Amino acid sequence: MTILQLRDRLLPSVATILLAACSNNQQPTSDKSAAAEAAPVVSPSIAPSEVPPKTASTNAAPDEGTLSPSPSPSPSASAPGASPVSTPLTSSPATQAPEKIAQAATPPAAWARCAVCHAAEKGAPAKLGPNLYGVYGHKMGQGSYAFSDALKASALTLDDATLDKWLENPRALVPGNRMSFPGLKDAAKRAEIIAYLKQQR
Repeated sequence: MTILQLRDRLLPSVATILLAACSNNQQPTSDKSAAAEAAPVVSPSIAPSEVPPKTASTNAAPDEGTLSPSPSPSPSASAPGASPVSTPLTSSPATQAPEKIAQAATPPAAWARCAVCHAAEKGAPAKLGPNLYGVYGHKMGQGSYAFSDALKASALTLDDATLDKWLENPRALVPGNRMSFPGLKDAAKRAEIIAYLKQQR
């Protein structure tokens, strides 16, 4: 049997099937046939046209990706550059130097009565009484000043307790001394003077 004979036999059956389909619902078949006809036409035309933009988009993506890492190393490079800048180690000892320098103690207000006859600065000359710089912790009546015999023989050490009694009533503590000072009855003011003399040494 040849191909032509098969076609002649199949054509009547195909025709009957098509007629039955058209009689039942003509619109779906026409839509399906239109879609079937449109599908092979659209698919080959779209496929080649869509390929280049996809490749262009994929090519554009790596281009932007290569640009984005380039600025990222720049801040990382600036970070190590900032660390040596913020290391003012040489200036810190300069600021520490004045802290190590001992500042002169400020005398309290109660020292004004003592300052009439005494100085308490290192190297200052004696007034009516001896310079009291460095006397704290030492024996009374020692030094180049002309002390009374009573003070020289007292053998008292000028600590907190002795200075407190001396400032309160010097004549009662060492009778016969030549210090013309009636005494300071305020214990708080005596403590301020003693604290000041402890610093002046």
